Parts: sequence; structure tokens; C-alpha cells
Amino acid sequence: MAPAQTAPRPPRLPTDLRSVDTPVLDDDVLLSDMLVCGDLSGGEHADVLIERCRIANAAFIGSGLPRLRLIDVVVENVDLSGADLDASSLSRVEFRNCRMSGVIFTRCRFADVTVTDCRLDRANLRMSEFRFVTFEDVDLSGGEFYGGALEHVRFLDCNLAGSEFSKSRSVGVRFHGSNLLDLKGAQYLGGSTIEMSQALSLGLEVLSALDITVDDDRGPDPEEPRDPRPR
Repeated sequence: MAPAQTAPRPPRLPTDLRSVDTPVLDDDVLLSDMLVCGDLSGGEHADVLIERCRIANAAFIGSGLPRLRLIDVVVENVDLSGADLDASSLSRVEFRNCRMSGVIFTRCRFADVTVTDCRLDRANLRMSEFRFVTFEDVDLSGGEFYGGALEHVRFLDCNLAGSEFSKSRSVGVRFHGSNLLDLKGAQYLGGSTIEMSQALSLGLEVLSALDITVDDDRGPDPEEPRDPRPR
């Protein structure tokens, strides 16, 4: 019997990749078996397929790449800030040392994806599906995971301060070493695993979501009306 999968599967790249500096992107174009570099910022291209490639020292700032498909791809030192990748699909992909502030990953499918040493602050990942995904040393502050489906996702030493998880569904999610301050929608993370040191910050968010007040003062609330009945 094969062992159960516990981590993302790595990309499968060829030994030799031909180098292409600033390739021409068109709708429905296929890029395969190449090293992609250059500045491709601001373009608008739909349904691009990139497979068995390494994308390095490149920029896609503010680009529109809806329904992008990445299969067996390494993305390294790339700037995707503000790019729109709505409804994209990523399978066996690694992101390393990338800047993706404000990126739009709505309605996407992530399978066997690793994100390491990246900036994803204010990223919009609403309604996306994540299966065997690892975020490690990633700034996800203010990130939006609203309505997402998270299965075997690990947030290791990440900054998740102010992130939104309302209406999400989680199975086998781990938050070890991550900053969970002001995390929203904590009550939707049932079944997740945290460290003891994270219990207080996450627990307070759950209590707040349930409208439970923590107050050591035994006196009456000064805003409550006094009981008019005689004692």
C-alpha cells in the first residue's frame, strides 16, 4: 500500500530548459519546457497554459491572466503584485521569494503548491480551493480566504494578521508558528491544529465572533437599565 500523502508534490521539470527572455503572450498560448524571464507587466491574456517551466527574475505587475494554468512550474523572484489570476488552476507549483501584494487569486484551484518566503499581503483568495498546499514564511496579512475550501493546508511561520476565513471549510489545516492576531472568521476553522501559544489570540477571536464578552468586573453594565421594582 502506498503511503498517504502528507505534503505537496514537487514540480517535475526537464533537466534542460531553453531560455526565453520576455516571450510573446497571446490568448490560449502554450509555454512549455523553457526558462522564462523579462518584464511582462500590464498585459491582458486569457487561458494561458504554462507547463514544465521555470519563471525567474520576471515581472507581471498588474497583468490580467484569467484562467491561467500552471502545471509543473517553479516561480522564483517574480513580481505579481496586483495581477488578476481569477479562475486559474495551479498543479505542482512552487513559488519562491516572490512579491504578490494585492494579487487576485479568486475562484482558483491550488493542488500540490508550495509558497516560500513570499509577500501575499492583501491577497484576494476568495472562493478558492486548496489541497496539499504549504505556505512557509509568507506574509499573508490582510489576506482573504472567504468561502475557501482548505484541505491539508499548512501555514508555517506566516503572518496571517487580519486575514479573513469566514464561510471557509477546513480539513487538516495547521497554523504552527504563525501570527493569528485579529484573524477574522476563526469560528470556521474547526478541526484545525494550532500551538498552545496561539490558543489565546485565536480563542479570543472565536469568543468575539460568538458575541461573548470577557470581563472580570462583576458589577452591572452601566448601560443596563436599573430594575424599577422595589426591593
